[in-house]
Amino acid sequence: MKIKNFQGLFETGLRYTYDCEQKLVKKGIPSMIEAASSPELRTALQQHLQETKNHVTRLERVFALIGAEAKTEDNDIIDEMTDSAKDMVSATEDGSPLRDAVLIVAGNQVEHYEMATYGSLIAFARQLGIREAADLLEQTLNEEKAADAKLTQIGETTINRQATQTQRAA
Repeated sequence: MKIKNFQGLFETGLRYTYDCEQKLVKKGIPSMIEAASSPELRTALQQHLQETKNHVTRLERVFALIGAEAKTEDNDIIDEMTDSAKDMVSATEDGSPLRDAVLIVAGNQVEHYEMATYGSLIAFARQLGIREAADLLEQTLNEEKAADAKLTQIGETTINRQATQTQRAA
């Protein structure tokens, strides 16, 4: 796909982001929930799965606002990130705090990627004068930031300490 103008750049970014969010809803987050042993982490991931479903819906609203078809553009970045996370998870013991720490790292990496992407899309929407789209995207950005902060908080207050204590006991 050739990007011919700024509007095209915005639409392409939306399509990559739409692909990312759909992949997270269909497989990424459910796989993380399944692999998590910490009830607190599992709950946080379940809550974010519901938010991510809303992110998909918001992106569809943005597509409608700009008169573009809501379709995906294959996002190789999210594919690489999820493949890396799978490798790290499979290299840890099932049910261990260390595996939960790996899940937090993987989750933080995805959240940071999404925060960067949504920040750019908001700037693009504002530049194009599509205020309603910018507002919708900003709602999602704020939820991504909150999810990132929640994962970090869980890691710093419980999981990392448990993973370290398990290591010392071994």
